[in-house]
Amino acid sequence: MAPYHKLEDEVREQILTGGDGKGAIGTTKRGIGPCYADKAQRATAIRIGDLLRPEALRAKLETVCKFKRSRLANIDAGEALDPAALTARLAAIGEKLRPRVMDTTYLLHDLLGQGKRILFEGGNATLLDVDHGTYPFVTSSNCTTLGISTGTGVPGRRLDRVVGIMKAYCTRVGAGPMPTELEDATGNLLRERGNEYGTTTGRPRRCGWLDLVATRYSVMINGVTEVALMLFDVLAGFEELQVCTAYEIDGERTDRFLPDAVELERVTPIYETLAGFGEEITGARKWDDLPENARAYVKFVEEFLGVPVTIVSVGPGREQTLVG
Repeated sequence: MAPYHKLEDEVREQILTGGDGKGAIGTTKRGIGPCYADKAQRATAIRIGDLLRPEALRAKLETVCKFKRSRLANIDAGEALDPAALTARLAAIGEKLRPRVMDTTYLLHDLLGQGKRILFEGGNATLLDVDHGTYPFVTSSNCTTLGISTGTGVPGRRLDRVVGIMKAYCTRVGAGPMPTELEDATGNLLRERGNEYGTTTGRPRRCGWLDLVATRYSVMINGVTEVALMLFDVLAGFEELQVCTAYEIDGERTDRFLPDAVELERVTPIYETLAGFGEEITGARKWDDLPENARAYVKFVEEFLGVPVTIVSVGPGREQTLVG
């Protein structure tokens, strides 16, 4: 992202917030959305290869800054909209990156041709996907497995294993609907036990019971073949555990997730109650070390999702990751 992207992000959030604070997307204000918007608009986009061509970069930045000044007319942007300063800054970054700039599509296909294995990691949660998430409260990219092909040039048929990583409860950062959110002592306890604060912003995450309707939707669109259940130790100590298995909307029950934020805001979660487990499980090193009710929780998740849970995490250490 260029400096002007951050300015655009801040201004957009200020406008959306208005007087009641309810309209904001909840962006981290790092400029990610405006950067992706420039990619789609094309005329104002700067690509990584442009950083290696200072003269062409300067010409592009002259055009970009003309567009941006009209949008940020009332903002003292300083060097953020100075083509000369931007060119110097970005060209210097380009020189540092020069040995790493290449056609990554061919790089990946060459590796596949050599029989190498490639691991792709999603940058955000499924429900933040710009096409399949809780729109408009989403990020600006495709962060499901559906984005792998468009982002890398590797066709989807080359994927033979998809591990869906999920928490044993639900969290969300920023605005947007979250049916199982707990705005009470239980939600606060989940937050503190799980250290649920945004990595980028430090904002406290919204916490709630596990929403299996949303999780099963995520499993479906990602083509998940197995699940890794994280932060399971956070649930220790509860006498009962609630799990959302359906929604009610307009007096009717549905087991389908509603990715439209306006509709999702209207649903009421329908819960099933599972027995909790009082014992701490951070010392577990294999499946049989887990209490019976803990194993029952995992099995319930597994059966509801229709895919096996092959990894269970009971703490941050490598030795606390149970693989089965």
